[in-house]
Amino acid sequence: MLKDTIKNDMVKAMKEKNKVILTAIRTLNADIKYKELDLKKELEDIEVIGVIEKTIKQLKETLEFAVQANDETTINETKTVIEFFTGYMPKQLTDEEAKKVIEDTLKENSIESKADMGKAMQIVMAKLKGQYEGKKISGIVSQILK
Repeated sequence: MLKDTIKNDMVKAMKEKNKVILTAIRTLNADIKYKELDLKKELEDIEVIGVIEKTIKQLKETLEFAVQANDETTINETKTVIEFFTGYMPKQLTDEEAKKVIEDTLKENSIESKADMGKAMQIVMAKLKGQYEGKKISGIVSQILK
């Protein structure tokens, strides 16, 4: 399970005395535990990936502010953590691969018009969770639908 990998990485960071990664993993573990308490169940790997995705998104926002503030320490630490957490994510699809998956998914579900955009997005987002950037999906879906 992904949670076991994260715990092992935390132990490794402790042994290596890597404070940046250790702090980031502890925060991630806390976020995972809060989500489990919220849902009253143990998270599956796909749900853990959702938590990691959200964390990476927040880190990218932090990075933007650090760049604006010209804070080199925060920039370097944040980039390190983003790169580290990206290692937990499933293989990212290329634009062409994602378009093919979206086209196939829409055909399988007989979705052809923009009137079904909401339904299409729900199905496609579930299928591509963690494998492709969510912002790009809606553009591709609306491009395919008539």
